[in-house]
Amino acid sequence: MADVRPGVKVGSYRIEEQLGVGAMGEVYRAVDEALGRRVALKILAEAHRDSSELHERFLREARAVAAVEHPNVVNIFAVGEWDRRPYFAMEYLPGPDLGAVVRRRGPLVDAETAAALLHAARGLREAAARGVIHRDVKPSNLVLTSRGEVKVTDFGLAKATDIGPGLTQSGIVVGTPDYIAPEQARGEPLDMRADIYALGCTLYHLVSGNPPYRREDEPETRYMEVVMRHLRDPVPDLETAAPRGCDSELAALCTRMMAKQPAERPGYDDVVDVLEAVVARLQGRLPRPDATPRSSPRERATRSERPARARANPSSPPDASSIVVRLPRAIPGWLWTITVMSALVFLVGLVLKLSGSR
Repeated sequence: MADVRPGVKVGSYRIEEQLGVGAMGEVYRAVDEALGRRVALKILAEAHRDSSELHERFLREARAVAAVEHPNVVNIFAVGEWDRRPYFAMEYLPGPDLGAVVRRRGPLVDAETAAALLHAARGLREAAARGVIHRDVKPSNLVLTSRGEVKVTDFGLAKATDIGPGLTQSGIVVGTPDYIAPEQARGEPLDMRADIYALGCTLYHLVSGNPPYRREDEPETRYMEVVMRHLRDPVPDLETAAPRGCDSELAALCTRMMAKQPAERPGYDDVVDVLEAVVARLQGRLPRPDATPRSSPRERATRSERPARARANPSSPPDASSIVVRLPRAIPGWLWTITVMSALVFLVGLVLKLSGSR
């Protein structure tokens, strides 16, 4: 058995450093010495070396992603085996993922969210057209690139719809609880609508700053409690949860994508159409990870209307965008006159009192 460590060669790839560890594999930054190209190398974990099922699942991920050719999906370059452990080399994406951007900067503004989700939806639509369900869509699997794109990555739980019986069929629950579709939580057969649900949860997270069924004050909520909320709790209102409010069309799309019943969710074409319209209206652009959140001109104009709506519905609780600070008006002339006369009377009285006491 050989250790994967910096300097070791895996096939034609020389390992530089470890980037991450997952349940099924380890990811390393490496250099393709034949082409002089930096790659991300994913290799099956040592603990699963003797599992034929996980060997097949791991290779299935590589085949699934390699079948999808789209600018918003990570590229697979090569597949191989080293020390009885399968591996594949994929495009190295040094940019931050959207989850990291939210942790660093706070919630994204609507224009940024719509632009980022549009890229992800296009990539996932192409994957679905190729028969691939991602099954673990979340902010940390959407990466910003230096070329101004969002790429869907980490298809580690991906499933090709035509692989036949066997691996990870119904009855086995996989996925991240904060974004898991109800039918996925129940272990039922899945189609692309499970990814649409997860993308809706991702939209909610990017705008509000938190996953839909986990509040900011309870980061350690147990896995099954969060899963049960996906199953039983109503879809939360994004407009209410977002610190700066949310574009009504974007919030409505989020609610539809997170519908409990798969049949009630929109398809990818519908999602892409709505996001394209929102991006055009809000002058959408991808977030810059090092920038302070900033509303687009259209967002600022839209949000300036909220105080008027709040006055029309006084029972609605105020939010930060609807609080109006009123400065005092100019003091009228007659009040100045009374004030001056009162001061003079007081001074005359004081002088007379002092004179009499002598």
